[in-house]
Amino acid sequence: MRYDRLIRAGGVFVALLIASIPAGALDAEEFTRQQTIAVDNPSTIDRLEVLFNATHLPGMRPDFADIRFVDAGGTAIPHWVEDVTDSSYARVWLALPASTSEIVMLYGNPEARGAGDPDAVFTFFEDYERGNLSRWSFCGSNVAIQSSTVRGGAYAGDINVSEPDLRHLANNRICLANVSAGPLVIEGDFQVSEFGRWCGSGYIQLWSGADRIYALHLRNESVQYYDSVHRNFTVDLQAETDTWYHIKVVADTPNAIEHAWIDGKYIGNRTLRFADGSLVPDDVVFTDFALIGSSAWSEGEPHHFYTDNIRVRKYASTKPVLTYMGSPGEMHSPSPAVG
Repeated sequence: MRYDRLIRAGGVFVALLIASIPAGALDAEEFTRQQTIAVDNPSTIDRLEVLFNATHLPGMRPDFADIRFVDAGGTAIPHWVEDVTDSSYARVWLALPASTSEIVMLYGNPEARGAGDPDAVFTFFEDYERGNLSRWSFCGSNVAIQSSTVRGGAYAGDINVSEPDLRHLANNRICLANVSAGPLVIEGDFQVSEFGRWCGSGYIQLWSGADRIYALHLRNESVQYYDSVHRNFTVDLQAETDTWYHIKVVADTPNAIEHAWIDGKYIGNRTLRFADGSLVPDDVVFTDFALIGSSAWSEGEPHHFYTDNIRVRKYASTKPVLTYMGSPGEMHSPSPAVG
């Protein structure tokens, strides 16, 4: 579906061709206003997930449901609104095209519905609000959706660790998602219900073919990683049971280092190594992202590894910064001729 539109910005008519728009996302008469957005520090990474703190503008719906984004060629840019304070601001994630220095936000339709799509924005996304596990490439038989222990929304994931770690049961307690990406950020909410005799734990892993990285795990009342030896990120941080932790891990492969945060606090870094201790190459492509519940070795108390609000996104050391540029303008009907 294509529409030729004329947009008045700062007293100058600019022709904007809106192309490749999903059906129902944009209509010739839907949007009455537009705002140019400058992109500082543009990245060469295509579809880099970038956070934009949008402030409310006159003529915009209070809940930001009418915002849409297009690039300079008029192609729709996928977005997802994470959080809104009505008539004030919204945290908006965009899958930004590579080397983009300027985009346009369309708005001004009181009847519009939110068109954000996290699956079109993030490398991988799971908030479990679909009520199923369809986003994952593979889930074991002990993985389920539950509603009694949630971090946000109505549902969370539950990896039930009710058997010992015997090899033939290993696939029962895993969620696996194909990602096929390089440097990554993993972020989400995690909880372990019980630490068993040996450990009882939840693992965040990245895979590159048969090689795997134990990026972070809640184990033995501590926060650890593994590079052929179990190591604490910091001796000062003790993991508690039945406690939600918001965890962020950055796999900065070009610099061969991993960084970790818990509840917004930086807890340290490590040299990126696979489980056998070998260094992770800077050009590695991660083929899979995994969450695994473990009871460790051959015995341990049953427990649950709960997960919610999971996001995997591309990593760039220099982040693009998005800000409003100039004053908002009105959209106008097409003219028979331009210039």
